[in-house]
Amino acid sequence: MTKGKISIKIFLAITGILLASFQVSAMDGTFIEFSNEAIISPVAESGESGSALAVGQETETRENLSLWQKFVTRYQQASLKVKILVGIVVYLIFSLTLLLLFILINRTIKTRERKQASNIKSIYQDELTNFLFGEEDQTFEFTGINHEINRDIFINELLSLHNNLFGEAANRLRDLYFNLELYKDSLRKVNYRNWSLKAKGFRELAQMDVKDANRNIAKYINSRNEMLRMESQQALVKLNEEDPLGFLDDLKYELTEWEQVNILDTLDYHQIYIESFDRWMTSENDSVVIFATRLAGHYKHIHSWPQVLNLLEHKNPKVRQFAIKTLDLLEVAENAGPLKEIYQQDQRLEEKDDDAFYNLNMDRNRLAAIEAMAAIATPADLPFLEQVLKTEKKFRILKRAVAITAGIKPGGPELLDQVFESADPELRKIIEITKQTAAQ
Repeated sequence: MTKGKISIKIFLAITGILLASFQVSAMDGTFIEFSNEAIISPVAESGESGSALAVGQETETRENLSLWQKFVTRYQQASLKVKILVGIVVYLIFSLTLLLLFILINRTIKTRERKQASNIKSIYQDELTNFLFGEEDQTFEFTGINHEINRDIFINELLSLHNNLFGEAANRLRDLYFNLELYKDSLRKVNYRNWSLKAKGFRELAQMDVKDANRNIAKYINSRNEMLRMESQQALVKLNEEDPLGFLDDLKYELTEWEQVNILDTLDYHQIYIESFDRWMTSENDSVVIFATRLAGHYKHIHSWPQVLNLLEHKNPKVRQFAIKTLDLLEVAENAGPLKEIYQQDQRLEEKDDDAFYNLNMDRNRLAAIEAMAAIATPADLPFLEQVLKTEKKFRILKRAVAITAGIKPGGPELLDQVFESADPELRKIIEITKQTAAQ
């Protein structure tokens, strides 16, 4: 529903209140109606002929009054409660009229501004295109570039074009950004109170590679505003060439899944290489430890293998879970021993009745350890897998263990036949389905 429709409904409601207010006076002994007929009071019902003549004369007098005079007369005759109510209604009508005028004026101004912005945007698109295809030593002037609103539109168009270009064309646009001192506009946005403008300033400075902005942006990595934290992190990854992830040293908030994805995307998009993530695997912030571990697996940092192994002893089960997954990605043959140990360690831990997430992480850790065995399991691991098949209660873990055992030759299928004889109905069903799938 538009503001105009809402305002009309309010106006109609107030008008209804105004009409009803005059009827209230009937309760005080006075009946008022908006017509040219006589005003009848309780005294007039006495039936005396002299009174009838007076009423006739009064009626003739009121017929000659204007509508406003009639309104004033009736208002004066009304009770105090009705007068107060009429005063409130008049005030509301006056306020509503001002509100309607404000809405109309504001809408007119906004429409005109949008039209002007659209026109100047088209002009800047043409001028930037001419700039790119013109001679390097040619002098260009841009329409209304000194106007603050126009400069912001110009920056938007320049960055939009720069984002889709590479090589010499992109460099020319970056040089233009600095020559027109547009970086000062972006730096000013960083100091604005509005968080969305701050974030916009971060993106502009990062895209145009303004190295001097590092200090201004770094102080927002621990902002209470999650969006500001994320934008500042992405900007620092791009701008801090010497230590792209250095901000992780001072990060106090949890590094969310979405923030991790965006940082990783920035690293890949700009082809930023980091030699080692080991330094963050000892962080007091568990989310930073998890992220560093995931990065080590993503980039196949085999040299981080010893540090990842140490994380299998971490007090946080979620950290241990990602350490196991990273070991799986690194595919080191020596992983088998530690993976068996972590499975047995988590299996011995008792479940907590009041902590469902803790129990879930325990199950996930055991499952991750078994899955990590798939790429490196050998016949020497069959005794361990036999133990898993005989003691494990979780369906998903049993299913994966059976599949790994079936793939180990020689010895795997024979072990499944042996376990099948003493297995419960659920495990027998898993073994049968696995064999049928392997035979197809």
